[in-house]
Amino acid sequence: MAVRVAFEGGAPEEAAMLFLSNYKIVGDRSVEHTKALMALFAERGKNPGEIAHYVNVDGTGGTVISENADAADLHDVALAYSPWLEIEVKPILMIDDAVPALLKYFS
Repeated sequence: MAVRVAFEGGAPEEAAMLFLSNYKIVGDRSVEHTKALMALFAERGKNPGEIAHYVNVDGTGGTVISENADAADLHDVALAYSPWLEIEVKPILMIDDAVPALLKYFS
């Protein structure tokens, strides 16, 4: 799903959106299984549009913030890592972009 924005007098263009992807490690935590996960991570490198990648200090998962124009990129990531990770992807806004709507409805 690409996000398209039409600009006045111009053709629609793809616009990037921010996404928050939280992941939890699931299933087998054996050394072999973990080595396979790390090998895939080394092969794929950073996620498309990745801005930041944080891991939970308790080793249970982490969070990736990315900027993408096409959610299909994130769908591909979720499928690739599905044997090891449960991934939840949410579109997010910067607070500066969210405040006008908040003020419109709640002030």
